[in-house]
Parts: sequence; structure tokens; C-alpha cells
Amino acid sequence: MAERINRLAFLVQSARGCLGAAIGGTLAPGCGRGRSASRAKAAGATRGFLAREEDVRTALYFVHGDLKGVLVRTAQGIVGYENRCPHDGAPVVLREKALVCVWQGSAFDPATGKPLQGPAKEPLTALKLEVRDGSVLLAGR
Repeated sequence: MAERINRLAFLVQSARGCLGAAIGGTLAPGCGRGRSASRAKAAGATRGFLAREEDVRTALYFVHGDLKGVLVRTAQGIVGYENRCPHDGAPVVLREKALVCVWQGSAFDPATGKPLQGPAKEPLTALKLEVRDGSVLLAGR
């Protein structure tokens, strides 16, 4: 016979299920944080249009195939990174003068992707970009 649960337990379990679906199934085995870098690089598009150059004012977040990335305008031009902290797989956001992991607070230099403060010790994964005729193109991963 099925176990009876009260209304609060039902709502909590429902909320967990909705949260898992909303964040793309990262709670499922084999998804999200546990995904290997080689598998992630093998899947999805590796070339194509990302944005108009004029649309990259400070930071521009994008999805291209299975790639979630961020373009950042620096003094040297536009650079791009996978939008994934190398420490825990969380997204990064541009805050003041650093790309910051939303889960653990690791900070990265927007111009180089190198860590400025931990816990991350590895840099962000840089994307190969080409800026041509006012377009920012993904030239490889």
C-alpha cells in the first residue's frame, strides 16, 4: 500500500521536482556538475554567430547549441568563456571588475579568465572568437 504524506510534505516534494526541472535536470545522475569536460566539448556546435559586436557592451550571456557562454568587452576587445565555474560548474556573472561564481564566490579576471580568488584554482574555459564585419563568431572551443 502507498505511504500517505501530509500536505506540507507533498508541497516540499513538488517544489523539489519543479526546481530540478527548472535548472535543467542537474539533479539527475550524469547531468550538470558531474559532466566531464571532454564530453561537454565533444557535444554541440563549435562554430557560428554569437552576437553583434555592438551588443556586447559589458557582458552578454548566450546559448549556442549546448554551449552556455559569456562574452565580455575588455580594454583589449571582446573575449568569451564557457559560462561555467571550473570549481563547481555554476554560472558566472559580471560584478564590478570580475566574473563571479554564483554558488561559491570564486572571482575571475574578465580579460584573462584566470582566478582572482578561490575556491577555484583553474581558469575559465576560453572560447576561440572571431570578430568580423561587426559580428562576434565562435571559431572553436
